Amino acid sequence: MGMFAPDPDQLTPEEEQQEIAVELERVEAEMASLSLKQFVYRVWEMLEPGNPLRWNWHLDVICRELEAITNGTFPSDSGLLVNIPPGSMKSLLISVLWPAWEWTRYPGLRYISASYGARLAIRDTMKMRDIVTSPWYGRVYGVGLSADQSAKTWYTNDTEGWRLATSTKGEGTGEHPDRLIIDDPHKADEVRSDVSRQSVLDWYDRTISTRGVSRGVKRIIVMQRLHEEDLTAHVLTKGKWRHICFPMRYDPKRPHPDDPRRVAGELLWPEMFDEEKVRALELALGPYGTAGQLQQQPAPEGGGLFKRSWFKTVEEVPVHKMRRLRGWDTAASEGKGDYTVGVRISYDIEEGKFYIDDVVRGQWSPRDVDDTMAATVRRDGKQVSQKEQLEPGSAGKMVIAKRARDLVGFDYGSSPTTGDKVTRAKPYRAQVESGNVYLKKAPWNEAFLQEHEVFPNGKNDDQVDAASTAFNELVTGPRAIKFAGIRWG
Repeated sequence: MGMFAPDPDQLTPEEEQQEIAVELERVEAEMASLSLKQFVYRVWEMLEPGNPLRWNWHLDVICRELEAITNGTFPSDSGLLVNIPPGSMKSLLISVLWPAWEWTRYPGLRYISASYGARLAIRDTMKMRDIVTSPWYGRVYGVGLSADQSAKTWYTNDTEGWRLATSTKGEGTGEHPDRLIIDDPHKADEVRSDVSRQSVLDWYDRTISTRGVSRGVKRIIVMQRLHEEDLTAHVLTKGKWRHICFPMRYDPKRPHPDDPRRVAGELLWPEMFDEEKVRALELALGPYGTAGQLQQQPAPEGGGLFKRSWFKTVEEVPVHKMRRLRGWDTAASEGKGDYTVGVRISYDIEEGKFYIDDVVRGQWSPRDVDDTMAATVRRDGKQVSQKEQLEPGSAGKMVIAKRARDLVGFDYGSSPTTGDKVTRAKPYRAQVESGNVYLKKAPWNEAFLQEHEVFPNGKNDDQVDAASTAFNELVTGPRAIKFAGIRWG
């Protein structure tokens, strides 16, 4: 009998299994390339070995918006703004995994990523590089980095795509990206500084906002709310933004259409942050950190250092023996910037109570400031002392000297500024908290209370400063009123 020759096209069992494995890997890679969520599940072990991925509904919402950007269905005239608490996987998803996923489909895309510190931007840039340079990624997607340009802060792939890491305080770059990812632009312990905060806003307006316009750049900002004038507030006044804002505890007064929670206080991600962990975070962060970093609002509900409920109101100030003093915090920017404010406090010597009974406030030119102060001082009369904050430097002394000449015959003088605004406000705050400070009902009450509620994270603090000046001069100044058995400061 004849023998059949072996079929040269027939695979051995080992070869067949290998071919099946290759096909399965191809299908898996194709599915991951179509779904950001599937991609995250596939590469998670590379980034977090031994730490199982736990998913939550807020990640689905973010993935949907990011996929819309990639697919070209996101509004062409809008950016994406995300305010969520720390630890919610924001940086990994937006700054690391999404760009790596986009390169599986469009490897020519270019990215600039920025954080308040270059170290953070470099961290996420390197994590993306770890994914892109993995054997699996290169094998299934055919994307590799250029050997001559693969640094920590800057790398390119072999199809002219690239990623650059920078900081919000770093020098500008002339490169033009397709994606601008700004992740944590403000440092939490510096955001109260007007200079530090404004430097970030200036960097955005003057340095980075024009980058990539010719390429139809998409801007993505992800951060916690830290101040009334942080970058979130700044950009929401300009252009259009798809705004995702999810507080740690659900706030029914600030609903979001994609937030499935309905019960006040319900947690964002209880599997990751249960009640015990959230309470520990709230204790560690304090009221302002909790409000900004967890609840995504610049100041605690009802107020932080000053709570609205602490202020009592009266129709009229009692007619008793009073010591009156008006504190001034002046500015000279007409129609913008800081306000010139004069707050008058009357101390009821008989009952030992403080009454804030008059506030003048406006954004005036230098000449109008002089005229308004002169008119107010004359209206107050000679029995009301006038104290203006003395700004550092010779210019401040010259202003005080000129006004003293203009207001000759009145009790006008300077009040030196020592310590920061919060420190100066503490004695005044203590009396407000004790319920010993009253407001005379007047049209200026609401603006006055609103500013106190968000202090020191508010857009303006001139009324708090002026009130602190008046109070401190009343109780500790050269002609301070006498309080038996009470210590201040």
